[in-house]
Amino acid sequence: MRDNKIHIHIENSRHSVEVFIANQRQVDDLLARNADLADRLCVTIGSSGYDELEKWSEEDFREYYEYMKTADILVGYSFPTENIASYAPQLRWIHFISSGVEHVSPFTWVPEGMKLINNRGVHLPKSGESFATFLGMLNSAMPRLMTAQRNHKWDRVFTTVIKGKKLVVFGVGNQGGEMARRAKEMGLYVTGVDPYCKEHPYCDRVVGMDEMQDAFKDADFLAITAPLTKETKGIINRERLGWLPKRAGLINVSRGPLLDEAALDEKLRKGELSGAVLDVFHTEPLPDDSPLWTTPNLIITPHVSSDDLVNYIPLTLDLTIENLRNELAGRPMKNIVDISREF
Repeated sequence: MRDNKIHIHIENSRHSVEVFIANQRQVDDLLARNADLADRLCVTIGSSGYDELEKWSEEDFREYYEYMKTADILVGYSFPTENIASYAPQLRWIHFISSGVEHVSPFTWVPEGMKLINNRGVHLPKSGESFATFLGMLNSAMPRLMTAQRNHKWDRVFTTVIKGKKLVVFGVGNQGGEMARRAKEMGLYVTGVDPYCKEHPYCDRVVGMDEMQDAFKDADFLAITAPLTKETKGIINRERLGWLPKRAGLINVSRGPLLDEAALDEKLRKGELSGAVLDVFHTEPLPDDSPLWTTPNLIITPHVSSDDLVNYIPLTLDLTIENLRNELAGRPMKNIVDISREF
């Protein structure tokens, strides 16, 4: 605590994009929305130069450690994990401003009793719109048409309506569930593939990993929406891409390393898949020499599909306060990371 108040510290990165940087106006608006708690809270904002710790300056570390002496809650993305119990003795939980937390794995650094919270759900208003757009683009052969435009080619490809087609969603969590919801609104038949989820209100069926090949074989679209863990890294590989029919289109909106990019590039160049939309990549930003820049029938978006410029940080802070209220009332907190599953 600081000054007998619950201390919430927000750690920004000045090198990050605007959508992920909290400012004082957003904090003031948060306190105004929670007037009954405002007098009990001390909210501070700090900033490092970069997400990468090796690029932090001495001043970045000094300022951060000073704030953390009294912090009860940390909101941020990147921070020193070594000796966190010593330098932040009052810290009860950490709210990550991302859904994925693979960047701080393995989780051997997490002190006993400390909770990790991720940001799943905050993305959904924006990501749902993007998901519907991507499905529509694939169904309308936009990747092929954009390739034709780039090549100055008049390629009059005609397509059919999307209603009645089949979508496979790999990973039926928050993002996968929103993909399924949007697809059902568009009239698709949705199959979820997930090792943990057994059913979902927006999936016509959910199958386990042992039925993945059967699910893939008649898919019109495959959406990759699973978290990145030891189990999912590289899971959509050359063999599994080969299970998809040539008419299938692919979307990846989770994490790049789930997908074998070289295998996808090869299949698109050979015409063994109809198209793809990738929002995430193994290396970000995508290197200048990546072959994906010239892959035919591929649309690249630079990891922008899910983050709302106006609402992302306010929704993140709202979730933080909702969890604080849950904690104070003895209710279960939302979005606790299961470190054994890595998400």
